[in-house]
Amino acid sequence: MDEAAVHAVDGLAGSGPEWLFAIGALVIFAGVVIKVVPMVRDYKLKQLDIAQEREKRKADEARMRDERERENTAISARQVDAQERSTVAMNAMTAQMAVMDSRLEASQDRSRRMGERMEGMAEKVDEIHSEIVTKR
Repeated sequence: MDEAAVHAVDGLAGSGPEWLFAIGALVIFAGVVIKVVPMVRDYKLKQLDIAQEREKRKADEARMRDERERENTAISARQVDAQERSTVAMNAMTAQMAVMDSRLEASQDRSRRMGERMEGMAEKVDEIHSEIVTKR
């Protein structure tokens, strides 16, 4: 094996500086490739990690957005329910006020009739009183 290397070097030595330059360029190129390939690989891995983080962040944002939408929907449903209960309560109050108003009108009517009766009785009492007092 050593003899083969010696013969190869001897063969190249006699062929001129062109081959030596080509081999030197190949060695330099191989050295550059050995140094650059890991850097490129690391760069690509970093880009992949960045893309994965971006996708994860997008998924988290979408999940949070969906959660907010569910919360907003629940709040809206509660608001609608509260508004419906408020409307029912207002309708009940309106009906109760109508009943109380009719009772008040009936009470006022009875009071008016009672007042008319009392006036009639007062006139009769005055008449009786004037008859009794004047006959004495």
